[in-house]
Amino acid sequence: MKKKANWLDPSTTAENEVLPGYLKWAWTSRGLSLALNVLLIMQLTYYCTDMLGMGATLVGTLLLASKIFDGVTDLFVGFIIDATHTKWGKARPYEIFIVFVWGLTVLLFSAPEMSTTGKAIFVFVLYTLINSVCATFLNGGDAVYLARSIRSEKNRVSVMSFNGGIIMLFSIVISMLLPQLIAGMGSTKEGWTTMALIFAIPCAIIGMFRFIFVKEVVDDNQPSDQQKEEVQKFPLKQSLKCVFSNKYIFILAGMTLVVQLATNIGTAVNTYYFKYIMGNIGLATLVSIGSMLTPVILLIFPVLSRKFGTVPILRAGAVLGVVGYGIRILGGTNLVTLTLGSVIGGVAILPVTMMISIYLIDTMDYGEWKTGTRVEGMLASVNSFASKLGSGIASGMVGLIMGLAGYDGSLATQSASALTSIQVLFNYVPMVLMVVLLILGIAYKLDKELPQIKADLAKKHEAQ
Repeated sequence: MKKKANWLDPSTTAENEVLPGYLKWAWTSRGLSLALNVLLIMQLTYYCTDMLGMGATLVGTLLLASKIFDGVTDLFVGFIIDATHTKWGKARPYEIFIVFVWGLTVLLFSAPEMSTTGKAIFVFVLYTLINSVCATFLNGGDAVYLARSIRSEKNRVSVMSFNGGIIMLFSIVISMLLPQLIAGMGSTKEGWTTMALIFAIPCAIIGMFRFIFVKEVVDDNQPSDQQKEEVQKFPLKQSLKCVFSNKYIFILAGMTLVVQLATNIGTAVNTYYFKYIMGNIGLATLVSIGSMLTPVILLIFPVLSRKFGTVPILRAGAVLGVVGYGIRILGGTNLVTLTLGSVIGGVAILPVTMMISIYLIDTMDYGEWKTGTRVEGMLASVNSFASKLGSGIASGMVGLIMGLAGYDGSLATQSASALTSIQVLFNYVPMVLMVVLLILGIAYKLDKELPQIKADLAKKHEAQ
């Protein structure tokens, strides 16, 4: 009978790893904090157009322009993480950025009185710092942190399923609460500052629990002379070569981009849809109540993944996405079909949004198997860039398309073209994106190669 392993004992094998009961909660804490921040940030377009009086086209352009910095920062952050050796580990030290995320968010929703140019600069700088710097370090280190803290694939799936369920549940609750807060407090600029503080203070504290309680099992805070020499001989150019040799990271990044576009376009246009199409922002809460069924799927995800594999579930989710948005289109403003379609659409994106770290670790294994060099931070940063690019494009697309269609936040009644743009962004664009997700899911065939890859890597590591 095999002896059960202590989680922090690096000498034990992965299959014997036993995690402490609190670890799932601790791991989930920072992801939950960042997810709630994303929900609040996705209201930025509405805040800028209806509170700051900025044009929708201007806001969309600013958010898109901000993403130019992400391409640079993501690559450098990934390289920095790969080269990091501290007493806390490789990725764990960068968890501190969750505090800066919330501090900057409060400032973002506290814009002072100034000219339109001043507002544009203010929004651009703070939005860029939040996404291109802080979120880049957090997202870039997430999969690396998981791989170095939890060694068993079974435990990783279990933790990420729990992580996804809790984040989804709380996100739904906040999605129910947010329209009510916006309807009540969001009529003034001061109210938006208060809302930001209500979120920021507890979320910044909770967001640090992962850093406090989850340690990296792999201890390399004092690398050997050989490790130091390898780091010095492994320049950025070679890291990039390893990244571009890994076809699966780009397919995975494509899926992340598509899911982020679909999710964030829906979130960004949600307030507009319920205000102008449904006629009542508060109805968004009722739709969110129906979405509380979605986290239940994540409770059985470990069982489904063992039976069918994570990739087939991903493809099935894309099909459900097409069905879900189709139901919403056919039902129009009917609250029942709107809720049903939203629930099905929410289930569709779960495999990518909640299991992304599992897929990333697989691409890291593939990269090491193909090139002979294990690159972690750089690969994670490619996906992080895709995620933030999708979020930025979503916000920018909503502003640009609505602006071109004639949306004016100062008007109580919008033009027919503006209303049409809201409906297209809310239903039709996400449906097309689900079709693209299915195509990418079919092209992602790494699951078929993994058994041989893991066997070859095991032999390689035993020989070292």
